[in-house]
Amino acid sequence: MSRRSQSIHAKARIARGWSIGFYVAGVAALGAGLLVGGIVAAATGTGAGLVVAAVIAGGGVATGGLSLWESRRFSQRAKRLASRISEQRLFALAEKHGGTLRVIDVSNGLSVMSSEAEALLDGLVDEVRVSMRVTDEGEIHYVFREIVDAPGPRVRVEVAEEESVAETEPVATKSKKHLSD
Repeated sequence: MSRRSQSIHAKARIARGWSIGFYVAGVAALGAGLLVGGIVAAATGTGAGLVVAAVIAGGGVATGGLSLWESRRFSQRAKRLASRISEQRLFALAEKHGGTLRVIDVSNGLSVMSSEAEALLDGLVDEVRVSMRVTDEGEIHYVFREIVDAPGPRVRVEVAEEESVAETEPVATKSKKHLSD
């Protein structure tokens, strides 16, 4: 696994951790705010006590809501990072297979179920970088164009000596009279 891939894995784990932490904090803040607000309201029974209870409950609900929103944001970030990891692994696998993958290649290469492999490949198909090709036998191939269409190795061509060029006979051309007919 490359150093960059390890870094993305670490970021994804951290984002998942923050997501779980904010979720737990949000649920706790919601519950605590409502519980304490309810206890204060029941214990005092006065107008001032109800105002205090409402402020406590409102603070708990607001804090809990913000925490749950942050949890969702970190969860989405973790999913985006996981998607980048999958994309990097698929491109590396495609490079090993000459730029063309089948579902079974991904399933075996990444040790995932064939349904997950198909979903990963389908998610990359954009007809620009990755396209689908169906063979005559009905087998679906996912073609990674950046790999398949990559320029080949550069070849240096040496210039031939002038004498060999001069020895060639000129090609007979049609005269202008025949062209105007």
